[in-house]
Amino acid sequence: MEVNLGIDLNNVQLLIEAHRSGVSFERMATLGRQRLLGDRETLVWILKKSGYAMSKDCIARLLSPSTEYSEDFFALLGAKEIFAIDVSDFEGANILHDMNQPLPDSLISSFDLVLDGGTLEHIFDLPTALRNATRMVRPNGRFISLTQANNFCGHGFYQFSPELFYRFLCPKNGYVTEYCIIWEDIPRSLFYRVPDPDVVGTRINLTSEFGTNMTVQAKCIGEMSEEFIPQQSDYVRLWEVHPGEASLLSRTFEHRRTSAKFRSMLKQIPNLRAAVRFARRLFRIPTHQAIAEYRRLGIRKNAMGLLTPLKNLRVIH
Repeated sequence: MEVNLGIDLNNVQLLIEAHRSGVSFERMATLGRQRLLGDRETLVWILKKSGYAMSKDCIARLLSPSTEYSEDFFALLGAKEIFAIDVSDFEGANILHDMNQPLPDSLISSFDLVLDGGTLEHIFDLPTALRNATRMVRPNGRFISLTQANNFCGHGFYQFSPELFYRFLCPKNGYVTEYCIIWEDIPRSLFYRVPDPDVVGTRINLTSEFGTNMTVQAKCIGEMSEEFIPQQSDYVRLWEVHPGEASLLSRTFEHRRTSAKFRSMLKQIPNLRAAVRFARRLFRIPTHQAIAEYRRLGIRKNAMGLLTPLKNLRVIH
């Protein structure tokens, strides 16, 4: 079985940026013990370029194949206490807990940083796991998730949207989401900040030809509510619009449903279905339209100009 849960060179770059911005790593917990992934010479180069002073012994440990996990890297970011939480101790976790189950009181508000290094997507009871992870953070501490967005079907139970984190990690629930960053697994490509869909007033639909990763950072600003249930922002706007606007939207959706039902009925007519297929092959119009729509929403196309490229970072493979 391949086990690749860990900190790769792109995560390294983003965690260094978090540390530079003032995030405390002093007492931290990771969901699962985090392996140290990627070329070690490049890792040392990134750290030196970022201004981290390292002793010869430290560099030797980072370069050593026997250094399998990330504790030495976290120590450079200021970590003094590092706890790994897992359902099993097969990788040396020092706190055993099934994140599908509610937290023990001893773990609540216990850490300056809780780091999800690609664990949440493997936990079936996601709402419980996400509440657990964020409840472990102290006031003014951070929750950081290093996870997947697109094109990782089969990797875990889930792939995530920025909207999930923006809606859950909100002031009503004792958090503020400081940023969401996505990037495609393409060497030298860009990292992009994704804004809150509620702030820009629209869904941010994104497609990608390659695996797309996501990093979310949020600050704990108060107490969380066990009863809080997030709702997708565009539906909330729909529910709260003026009655006249709601009526217009309702008619629009009803027209779309009627059109879809009519098209479905037409597809049941054998001769007509065959004629449509022939026309599609002849003119290839729907294929062109589908490809155009897909490419329009591609991350590198920056649909509607909503994504903000990070100036000083590039993806490392």
